[in-house]
Amino acid sequence: MMRAIYVASILHIVLASFVLWVVPSQYAFFADLVAFPVALFVLVRDIVSAWFASGVADDQQMNLVKSGSVNDRASTSVVDASSSNRSVRQRKVAGVSGRNDKNDPTFNSGANATSDVARSSLYGTGGVRKAKVILLGVQVLLFAMVLDFVYRPLVSPGNDLLVFRPGFVDHDSAKLHVRYADGGKLELRYRPLMSAESNSAPAIADSGADGWSDPAASKLNIPWESAGQFESPTSITDYTVTVALTNLKPTTKYVVELYSSIPTLHANSVYLGSAEFTTSPIPGKPARLRFGTGSCIKPNFPYRPTFSSLGDIYGFASMLDHSDDLDMIMFMGDFIYADVPLYFGAGTEDYRRLYRQVYMAPSTRRLVRKVPMLHVYDDHEIKNNWHSKDAPPMGSAMTAFAEYNGRPNPPPPEADVAYYNFTYGNIAFYAWDTRRYRTLWEDGKDDGQKSMLGAKQKEHFVSWLRDVNHTAAVKFVVSSVPVTTGWSNYDSSQDTWRGYPTERDEILQLTKHVPNLFFLSGDRHEMAAVRLPSGNVEFSTSPISQFTFPLVGMFLKNASGETTLHYRRQGHVKYGIIDVDTETNPDIPKVTYSLYTTDVDNGQSPAWVYEADCAPWR
Repeated sequence: MMRAIYVASILHIVLASFVLWVVPSQYAFFADLVAFPVALFVLVRDIVSAWFASGVADDQQMNLVKSGSVNDRASTSVVDASSSNRSVRQRKVAGVSGRNDKNDPTFNSGANATSDVARSSLYGTGGVRKAKVILLGVQVLLFAMVLDFVYRPLVSPGNDLLVFRPGFVDHDSAKLHVRYADGGKLELRYRPLMSAESNSAPAIADSGADGWSDPAASKLNIPWESAGQFESPTSITDYTVTVALTNLKPTTKYVVELYSSIPTLHANSVYLGSAEFTTSPIPGKPARLRFGTGSCIKPNFPYRPTFSSLGDIYGFASMLDHSDDLDMIMFMGDFIYADVPLYFGAGTEDYRRLYRQVYMAPSTRRLVRKVPMLHVYDDHEIKNNWHSKDAPPMGSAMTAFAEYNGRPNPPPPEADVAYYNFTYGNIAFYAWDTRRYRTLWEDGKDDGQKSMLGAKQKEHFVSWLRDVNHTAAVKFVVSSVPVTTGWSNYDSSQDTWRGYPTERDEILQLTKHVPNLFFLSGDRHEMAAVRLPSGNVEFSTSPISQFTFPLVGMFLKNASGETTLHYRRQGHVKYGIIDVDTETNPDIPKVTYSLYTTDVDNGQSPAWVYEADCAPWR
């Protein structure tokens, strides 16, 4: 019995801890759904049996004492075992006629001891039973935490969530993403806070955990301008809408406030929140850019018990420490985990709920209202290792992605595609869609026709590459999955660019002739900086806030003509911050990558810094 208790209990504790603090695996969660009831049944049965048996034994002893049926007692003693004759002497103690043995303290203590020993051997002492009750409490608490972690999106779906954040910010316009579910008309009011040239006015204050600032926080004698009113979004788009501010000035910091026009007893409109951003330089002009990069987040992982309905995203909390001077964040996929640790379904609402959970997190709310965040999607926005093109649930997944992260992105080259390109001064970006156009894995090995980008996207990318080759000082190509072949396990060999060698070589043959081009990627929950065979450097950084394997890894350093500059496996929080300077020396730019992890100085200072060897580009 004790062995069964220990095995079942330890198995449940290991599985629950694995889900909560190591890897939120679907398989571990399903196994724990079996292990916990077994452990609960075995442990409760043992506790109840011990309690019942203890009561029965006490009743039997009392009856025995009261009956007075035992009038004799015998005791034996064993003499020295080394004695040659090993003699045993017995001594019989005769009872006195008419004596009541229940009044004999010697007899009572002997009977009690016999009963206690019997019960202890079968069911444990009182201390053991208390330990089992404590173990039961630990088991129930752990399982409650697992259920909270897994089912929190269903318990707190965020139907009344308010989101107000900047998306893509150009030199003369900005996209603003709004989620508001209360109806009526909305209004945007905005004004400049400071110009890059003047650098004279303070930024708005950050007040409160939810990230919204009060209108009185910025006391500048600059009049507010109204961008006009617009209808509140409806349930058709899950109450989300993306609106544009136009006719803005380059390199100027703005604050924008959102109002509801529904009148109250005290005002004709209601202040809902504020956001801030800085417009980019005029296209082609030398610039300084500082932006964050990374991928992969899971709310409240590693798990921390919370009595509120919000689980935080600890990587975003760390990025907030550097947010005052970030111009943007390039998020490279796995913003939600639709299938980790449990796939709730293929409906659009199943995906929308997960986006709302991310935007409900306090650190997300504070970060995205201060720093524009641009997105590409990866597999977990759909399902793990997605490679089935437009097959279900792609439609539902992409509807939710577009509503929350896609529409605030830079405009795509045509409707209904997710890849895009943009410039920041004379710094150029191209963001790939590495999921929708893949050749199916089932189609076999690479025969020269296997593609990750698809013909149309690749043609557009090659055209962009020619355009920016000598018009942009620095170029960044964003891929949700790594270009390096360093990750070499079965999953990587299928899912990353390692599984598409012909198309990868074709692209690298082009990029090796493009100066100062860098690849940015995520996905693997590890970090690697690699000089590719083309001479281009890739910074693959993840997770911002997710699991990592502290003891197991399959990264091959210096593989296939590559040079590994840095590799880091450990850390639930890892992200990069890239500084680009094309102003100081317009002919030879400066690019610096800094890796941050909360394992080093709690994310306050970089764990690794790399200054790229840039070349003349004109």
